[in-house]
Amino acid sequence: MIWSGRQVYLFAVLILTSQLAHAQTPTFPASEFFQRNGVEDMRISPDGRHVAISFGEDKASRLEIVDLLERKAIARFVTPLNKKVDEYYWVNNERIVASTLNFHGGLEIPFLSGELFGFNIDNSRKFQLVGYGTGDDEVFLFSNLLPNDPNHIRVIGSKVRNRSVARSRPTSYLLDVYAEPSAPGRRTQANLSDSVDGPLPWGDLHPDNAGEVRLAMANSDENILLIRYREKNSNEWLDISDHLDKDKILGIVGISFVGFAADNDSFYYIAPGEHRTAALHQYTPATKTSAIVFQHEQFDVEPQHIVFSNTHDAVIGVKLYGDVVEQYYFSDHPDALLHQRLDATFPGELVELTSVTLDGSKGFIGVHGPQRGGDFYLLGTATMQIEYWGGSSSRLPPEQMATVTPFAVKTPDDLVIHGYVTTPHDASGPMPMIVIPHGGPIGIRDIPEFNSEAQYFAHHGYAVLQINFRGSSGFGREFMDAGFKQWGLGMIDDITLATRWAIQKEIADPNRICIYGASYGAYAALTSVVREPLRYRCAVGYAGVYDLTRMDRSDIPFQPGGEDYIRTTIGDTEEFLRQQSPQYNAAAIKVPVFLAHGGVDRRAPVFHARDMARAMEKTGVEHELLIHDGEGHGFYSSENEIALYERMLAFFDRHLKAESANVQATGQGDGGL
Repeated sequence: MIWSGRQVYLFAVLILTSQLAHAQTPTFPASEFFQRNGVEDMRISPDGRHVAISFGEDKASRLEIVDLLERKAIARFVTPLNKKVDEYYWVNNERIVASTLNFHGGLEIPFLSGELFGFNIDNSRKFQLVGYGTGDDEVFLFSNLLPNDPNHIRVIGSKVRNRSVARSRPTSYLLDVYAEPSAPGRRTQANLSDSVDGPLPWGDLHPDNAGEVRLAMANSDENILLIRYREKNSNEWLDISDHLDKDKILGIVGISFVGFAADNDSFYYIAPGEHRTAALHQYTPATKTSAIVFQHEQFDVEPQHIVFSNTHDAVIGVKLYGDVVEQYYFSDHPDALLHQRLDATFPGELVELTSVTLDGSKGFIGVHGPQRGGDFYLLGTATMQIEYWGGSSSRLPPEQMATVTPFAVKTPDDLVIHGYVTTPHDASGPMPMIVIPHGGPIGIRDIPEFNSEAQYFAHHGYAVLQINFRGSSGFGREFMDAGFKQWGLGMIDDITLATRWAIQKEIADPNRICIYGASYGAYAALTSVVREPLRYRCAVGYAGVYDLTRMDRSDIPFQPGGEDYIRTTIGDTEEFLRQQSPQYNAAAIKVPVFLAHGGVDRRAPVFHARDMARAMEKTGVEHELLIHDGEGHGFYSSENEIALYERMLAFFDRHLKAESANVQATGQGDGGL
C-alpha cells in the first residue's frame, strides 16, 4: 500500500513560533542571506547523551560536541584554514569521524580534501586519520559504518591524477578510527587494512550493509556504464552490466546506486521506469531480475529522495521534489508512520531524520522549505514532541520570507515547463522582475527549497522568476533529451516563454525586467539579451561561459566521458558553436551588462569574462566587469559574495527602479508578450 504525502494526517504537535510582530517586515541585510557562520547539521549520539553540531564559517568551520542534558559544549574540532567540515558520523558513543572540504581553487566549490579526522567527546585522541596531511598519496572518502564493529569504518581511497580522482582506480579499506597513521616503510598507513581494489579502472565501490565490498560501477570514455558484482565471501567479480533495466540519458546509462537490501541479497538502484521518469528498482542477482519498487508519472526519483528505516537497512519510502515536496510510503515498516507524522507537522516542507539513537527513542530532524533555509529540532519519537535547537529561522523567520509559487506552462512543441515565482509579501500588480535561469544546464533543476538569491531580491521589492527549461533534471528522459544542443535555442525559448507568461499574469511589468544567472545561467542571460534585445532592461553574468568554441579549455574533458558530453549536449561544429556564443554576437546587445568572475575558475576559465567584456567594448555596449583573482567557479569568500550581491542589487535598482518612469516614457521595453 502507498500512502501519499498529499493526504492529511491529524497529529497535534506544539511548535514554538516567532513572537515578532508581523505588521511590518524588517529589512535584512545581504549578510543574513549569504553568511556562512550558521548551523549546518546536527547528529545525535547512539546513546542519546550528546549531539554533534557543525557550524559553517568563512575561513574554516567547526564541529562541536554538546552534552544533551546540560546543553554545554564539551569538545570541539576546528578545521585547518580554508577547509570546512563535510560529512561526520558517530562511530560509537565516544568517537566522531569527520571528512573535510577545501574551499579554495577553481573547481565547483567547495571540493573534497580527501582527509578524515577523528576525536573523542572528552577532546582526547584528536588527530588526522588519513589523507595528505599524514603523508598519504591518496584521497579518502567515507564509505560506510559497520554496525557490529565500533572501532572501524569503511573508506575509499583514490590517487590524484591530473588534479582529479576521476580516472583513478578506487580501493576500499578498513580504517581503524583509534589508530594514528604511522607507517614507516609501508605502502599504506598502519591504520588501514583489508584492502579491496576495484575491478574497473575508475569509478565507485559499494559495500553491503555488513561492510563487504560487493559492487563496482564506472562510466567508460564511450559513456557506457560498466557494472561488476560479487557474491558474499567471493573474490570473483561478475559482469552484470546488461542485467539491469537501464536506458541512455545524455549518452550515459542513467543508473544510480542506492543501497543493499536488509538481507544483502539484492540491491536498489535508480534508472528509467515505465513512464520514462527515473524510478526506484530492486535487482536480485540470484534470479538476474529487476523489479520497479516505485515510480512517478511526472517526476524523477533521485538517490537523495529515498527514505530509509532508522537502522538504514530498509527502504520505506520516497520524498521527491515535484512542483512541491511530495511524500510516498510503500512499506509497513513502523518507521514509515513516524515519517508520516513528521511530514504532517511541517506541511509543504522537506523533513529529514538526520540521526536517531540506537533504541529509537530520540533523534534530530532537519526541516527545509521554500521559506525556511534549514532548522533543526530534537525529536522524542514516543510522544512526537519536538524542540527547536537552531538553524536559519533565528536569522530569517520563515513567516517574514517572500512567497514562492510553482507554475507550469506548455511550449509550442508540447513540453511542459515548470518553475517558481517568488514575490514580496503583499505584492500586487505588475512588479519589476529578475529572471534567474539555473546553471548546469543538463541534469540540474530548481527545486521548492529556500533560494537565497530569490529571497534576497524579493526582499528588496522584486519578483523573481526561476525556470526549469528543457534539459533540466527531474522531469523524465524525454525532457532532458530535449535540451541536447539547445543551449542557445530551445532553452532560451523556454526562458522567454516563461517571462511572457509572467507578463500575461500581471506579475511582471514588461518594461522593468532584467535577467541574471551563474555558470550556464550567465550564458543564458547574455544569450537572452542577444536574442531578445528589447525584452530586458539589463543582464548580469556570474562565472559564465560566453564562447562555446572553447569548452575544451574547461575541466570537463578531463572527466570520463567529458568530451562526449560536450559533443552530445552542446554541439560539435565550429560554425554552430560560434552562432550560439554571446561573445561573437555582442553587437546585438542593447542593454547594460554586469559580469563577475573568479580569476582561477577551472570550470569556466576567466578568459570567458575578459573576452566578453572586450567584445562589448568594441561594440559600444555599456558594461561593468568584476574579477576576483583568488576566486573560482563562484565566489566563496563571504566578504566577496556579500559585496557582489549588494553590487548586483544596486545594478538592478539603477535599471529597474530609478529609471522606471523614463523606460515607460521612451518605450524601450517591448511592452508586449
